[in-house]
Amino acid sequence: MSELRYLDTRRQMKKIAKAMWDRKLTNAAGGNFAVRVAENRILISPSMMSEYEMCDLDVESFLLIDYEGNILEGSGKLSRETDMHILLLSKFKYIQCTIHAHPQFCMVFASQSKPIKTVTEATIKRGEYFGVIDPAPAYSKELAYSVLKYFEDRRELAEKIGLGCIMPMHGVVVSGDCLMSAFSCLERMETDAICNIFKKFI
Repeated sequence: MSELRYLDTRRQMKKIAKAMWDRKLTNAAGGNFAVRVAENRILISPSMMSEYEMCDLDVESFLLIDYEGNILEGSGKLSRETDMHILLLSKFKYIQCTIHAHPQFCMVFASQSKPIKTVTEATIKRGEYFGVIDPAPAYSKELAYSVLKYFEDRRELAEKIGLGCIMPMHGVVVSGDCLMSAFSCLERMETDAICNIFKKFI
């Protein structure tokens, strides 16, 4: 095998993938993420990273692709959410990482197609809610464009800070200007979901 490109980013992605699983920020039903490493170059997690690998990936597991979805490096299969990642990463300068996941408490809201109210200091700059996108068939181009529309409608904010949204009955999508900030957005979204669920017990 030739020497892997973007090895430092791959190592960071490996770490984040495992953290997503260990912290119940995704489950065996799915999850994937992507990082723009250069113009027209994206590193993306492979298909079935959760169901088959429990997010315990190797650095070579991540696929290097272009904006057309061509695999330039790697031998795995592309995630079914690849179109969504490409759209966001190619159309927003600020966004350099996108994560799709099934966080344990966010899924309560996703299952009911309900927004998550931002109730902590850590999320208030992201707007009043983590909103719900328009429904579309799972893994379809329509779904990818529905996610894109959500971010386009909030472009001014999306070019300044990581945002999150809910895919009805499916999961969530978050963004960031790097892998760590997108992961932070995911954690913050999950914390707000927890706070909303348990507030009635206080």
